[in-house]
Amino acid sequence: MSYVPKDPGGVVFTPQYFNLFVEAIEDWFREEIGFGFPQMITNDHQGIPAMKIIAKFYKPSKLGDILKFHVKVKRLRRQNILINVEAMCNDEKRCSGDFLHGFASLASLSLTDWPQDVRKKLEEYL
Repeated sequence: MSYVPKDPGGVVFTPQYFNLFVEAIEDWFREEIGFGFPQMITNDHQGIPAMKIIAKFYKPSKLGDILKFHVKVKRLRRQNILINVEAMCNDEKRCSGDFLHGFASLASLSLTDWPQDVRKKLEEYL
């Protein structure tokens, strides 16, 4: 997935990367896993709350740079997932992050098991 940072200051402000990370994860769930946020949240009343985030920033990105995001599953457990997102511009790593997300019921606001069909697709990315 590719994104062009939008920042009027000309250099991407660090918090903007978190928006891009979330967009990459959301797109990945929709396009690769087949479990988009509209279905997950609106139809199934479930979500993936962030539990822990560790991000590293290697080099600034400038307005107009095209960042290509790569999403990988580092660990999959019964009720959570550790996702790594890496942003590259050409062959240069700009930033990366490890995102521990739980899988939760919005009705009970508690963690729950992944649906079997979703878990099976997630396992393909380990």
